[in-house]
Amino acid sequence: MTQTYINVFIADDHPVVVAGISSLFQKASGIVLVGSAQSSDELFTCLPQVRPQVLLLDLNICGQDYTKNIQQLKKDFPWVKVLIYSGYQSYDLAKSLIDMGAQGYLHKSAEPEQLVEAIQSVHNGTVYYHPVRKIMPQKKETQSAVALTDDFQKRLRLSKREQEILVLISKGLTSQRIGNALFISKYTVETHRKNILRKLDLNSSTELVKFAIQQGLL
Repeated sequence: MTQTYINVFIADDHPVVVAGISSLFQKASGIVLVGSAQSSDELFTCLPQVRPQVLLLDLNICGQDYTKNIQQLKKDFPWVKVLIYSGYQSYDLAKSLIDMGAQGYLHKSAEPEQLVEAIQSVHNGTVYYHPVRKIMPQKKETQSAVALTDDFQKRLRLSKREQEILVLISKGLTSQRIGNALFISKYTVETHRKNILRKLDLNSSTELVKFAIQQGLL
């Protein structure tokens, strides 16, 4: 009997993540990686060429246009099942994305077998959410969804470098130690710190730590 494979495409701007998932797929029975993209432009160019059944999508590559991009995916490529793969842990955000047309939401803290389960679930038509629970395909109003989505949009204002520095600040590193780790001067770190506070509408390092915890960055 011929084995049926699930063709998966990854959209993630971290090559190490793509490499790790690719290695996992080589060990997982029935899942094949057919391509990857590191930007939304590359994603929309590649999809019609490789026609995957499941798209593993990191919201960071979409920037603040993630809502528009998900809607465009469902309009232009209705045959692909979209599984969001994100470091942001929020049921309400996940539910709002699923309402937009995504089939699943998986937090990046998930175990390898949970990633495989999520891909299999969305491919089979089951709406999936980790880590809280699987979501039945029904509408549900949530009072805090808008606020949580706004917080996520704030995070997307940050560049990759700023997100790196935010994590290191939240871990208690001084500007000098951060500079040494990233091979930049402590004055450049201080400039980034000011820009991060401004972009996130925060006033202190304490608030930065709280924000990083809320976003699942620590």
